[in-house]
Amino acid sequence: MAELVAWLLLAFVWFIVSVWAGLDAAKHSPHNAFLWGFSVFVGGLLGLALYLNLGRGGYGTHRSDADTRSRAPIEKTPSRNELVSCPNCHAREEADRDTCRFCGEPLDTS
Repeated sequence: MAELVAWLLLAFVWFIVSVWAGLDAAKHSPHNAFLWGFSVFVGGLLGLALYLNLGRGGYGTHRSDADTRSRAPIEKTPSRNELVSCPNCHAREEADRDTCRFCGEPLDTS
């Protein structure tokens, strides 16, 4: 009987961890929160490790400011690898290029 209670308690705790992962993913992940919660529930410790490493972060995440304890969205900083479309041939080029490498047309990066 004690063994059954221990297994039920473990299953309940794991269910709570899965629900936490789903709720946390809804706040901190651009991916589907239900799928993260389900992955943690079915995947066990591997699913939890994957969520903690891959699921938290990306666009739309929030971080707390240590001074004000307010929650502000993280702004996406422009990276060197952002792509722009060529106005002539519609090829995707890096934003730091001046001309299209396919047709030679000047790129409008403004």
